[in-house]
Amino acid sequence: MDPDDLRMLGEAAARYAARVHDPAALRARRGIGPGHAPEQLQELAAQGWLAAFVPEAAGGLGLGPEAAAALVGPLAAGFAVAPLDSHFLACRVLAHVGAAPEAYAGVEDGSSLPVLAFQERAGDVFAPASVATRLGANLRLTGAKRFVLGHQVAGRFLVTARAPRGGLVLVEVAAGAEGLEATTQWRADGGPMGALGFASVPARVVCDDPELVAGAVARAVDETALVLAAETVAHIEAMKSLLLEHLRTRVQFDRPIGAFQALQHRAVDLHVAALVSRAVLEPAVTRVGAGVGDASARALLVSRVRARASATARTMAREAIQMFGAMGITDECDLGLHVTRVLALNAQLGTEAEHRRRLAGLLADDLTQRMTEEIAR
Repeated sequence: MDPDDLRMLGEAAARYAARVHDPAALRARRGIGPGHAPEQLQELAAQGWLAAFVPEAAGGLGLGPEAAAALVGPLAAGFAVAPLDSHFLACRVLAHVGAAPEAYAGVEDGSSLPVLAFQERAGDVFAPASVATRLGANLRLTGAKRFVLGHQVAGRFLVTARAPRGGLVLVEVAAGAEGLEATTQWRADGGPMGALGFASVPARVVCDDPELVAGAVARAVDETALVLAAETVAHIEAMKSLLLEHLRTRVQFDRPIGAFQALQHRAVDLHVAALVSRAVLEPAVTRVGAGVGDASARALLVSRVRARASATARTMAREAIQMFGAMGITDECDLGLHVTRVLALNAQLGTEAEHRRRLAGLLADDLTQRMTEEIAR
């Protein structure tokens, strides 16, 4: 996507985020579905951002991770990302399996959003093929899924399942289908996370090519994980801004606390860490958006960025709370809204530890291959 177009997209998102930013309303919505303002879905549709990730053949714009990151970064400042994150994930899966245009029905106006359900237990983000949910010969789905983001606004669910003859398939289940049970758990930021149970639920096959389905889910998860990293970096920068403002205005011993050299040094360290996270993120988004290399090259880029962003967010949150003092842990302090949001983000589509393990494994494999090739010469 052209840099000027990305810049204008980001500016439009920033204007929207500034208009809808309402910390008091955000606090009031915690623990209440669907996790965003009731009118937000319609506003995202009116802006054309729901159609942005629909392929051109289905009437959309066919945009990818670069556009999503350009949108999500500014929207994070106003806590206005949901349900764009879950929507992007589902649309990318449909795009990568080459779904027919009718699979996107109701997406552009937000009347029927698809939501992906592929996880069954903690730690299986990077192994979407290891599923116990099964599709019977009569196209009835049995099993369960966990960690389903956006389940309360879903018009239909895209579910990975084992086919009768083995292999992974992607099926579609209507949100109100008989035998489908949805329960809600609450994340650190008060937003909803769903668990789905399927008791002989009628389903429609979207794609029955196991290799294509596994690859599509893995690629969509990586792309969305990168978009979540963009949101995390935006919250890192927001926490830094709040901290710097606090250091300038909080007075102790007749001096702003930012005048004390020890706090200045800590603030500089945090500023550098935020810059590094941004510097790691931006080229990765560009390369993944351009379809860089094979799956291993993509996974290495994504896990590197996610691990860095998660670690920096954790450090920024801890240091900011400490320098704010007791004020930093009060519910009235806006810092806490960013802290709880990054806690939720850091547990979504792979924790920091999971991404570090995957990164280490990929680097080890790459080193082994290089050594083998060198010895073969």
